[in-house]
Amino acid sequence: MRLIRGLIKLVGVVVVLIAILFAYLAWRPVQGTTRTTAPVPRLNHVFIIVMENHSLDALAPSAAPYIHHLVHNAGYDSAYDGVTHVSLPNYVALLSGSTYRTHSDNPTQTFEGPTLAGQLDAHHISWQGVMQSLPRVGYTGNWYPDRTPHAKPIVMPKNALYAKKHDPFMLFPSLVSVDARHIVPLTQLQHELKTGRVPRFVWITPNLCDDMHGQPKGSAECPSNHPAALVQMGDRFLSQMIPAIQHSPAFRGHSVIFVTWDESQMPTQTWNLGQWKTWLAAGPGAPRTLGIPVGGGSVPLIAIIPGKTQPPHIALWADHYNLLKTIEEGFGLPFLGHARSSQVQPLTPLVEPRR
Repeated sequence: MRLIRGLIKLVGVVVVLIAILFAYLAWRPVQGTTRTTAPVPRLNHVFIIVMENHSLDALAPSAAPYIHHLVHNAGYDSAYDGVTHVSLPNYVALLSGSTYRTHSDNPTQTFEGPTLAGQLDAHHISWQGVMQSLPRVGYTGNWYPDRTPHAKPIVMPKNALYAKKHDPFMLFPSLVSVDARHIVPLTQLQHELKTGRVPRFVWITPNLCDDMHGQPKGSAECPSNHPAALVQMGDRFLSQMIPAIQHSPAFRGHSVIFVTWDESQMPTQTWNLGQWKTWLAAGPGAPRTLGIPVGGGSVPLIAIIPGKTQPPHIALWADHYNLLKTIEEGFGLPFLGHARSSQVQPLTPLVEPRR
């Protein structure tokens, strides 16, 4: 009996220690939870580029000089986090205001609920989901190219470039049935930028090489086990894509380009508590585990506005729900899901016109 009681006490102590460690890793000071700024001004055009799986400290200046140029010379929020892990729920959260409690990257998942795209339709505001390496408008496959169509859908083909799990529009069947024509290859946007005839809201997902995610180990183009090369590829993509937007006749007036990452990278050092803390960093809309918020980790959020000579650097505690709320308020739309929370404040300082 004494042995059993001793084991029970030991288990209790271990549980308490794990809970304390978990709380330490997930805790961060709450910042910016009260509105201290004016409402978001009306926005003419909004471009959002979603990259993959990096916090700022994983983006070495030598491999990502353009990104660090943006961090220093554009608007930047240093207290911004992904909503959760893994990738797919972050994309869904940014589009709809909810993760629907999924923590899976399975691209066969579907969701029913309102979306930002549906709101834009209802208010007659033009929009486009732009997917690099999407083979054609209306493509419904999980991957492209996909030379292993009989494999499990969640298994990434060796040389895949387009990933449905990074295309949240295709995960809402009711949206696709009406608006599939709005989900287009990057080549279409590149033509539109030259003419200036660009939808008012444009979501851009780079392919698996250019978003810093990478293909499976052993692939020919961008294997995931070459992280420095992936960072260089993503930096090069942004250094070409962002100027193309900035030089377009569409990027005028009160417009903005947001660049963010879906979640932070998995720690590479098992016993480095700082890396785990970065990976678990939670924003105001993060789901909770055992009552403790567990988020998608610290990620960069960059905001670029035409002609802004003194862009603000802020530390507003925020996540993808704050970005959704900012876009909705800028277009005069109601708030979806967790974006309705009073804890989730719009990122007004990043989009206020300044000289």
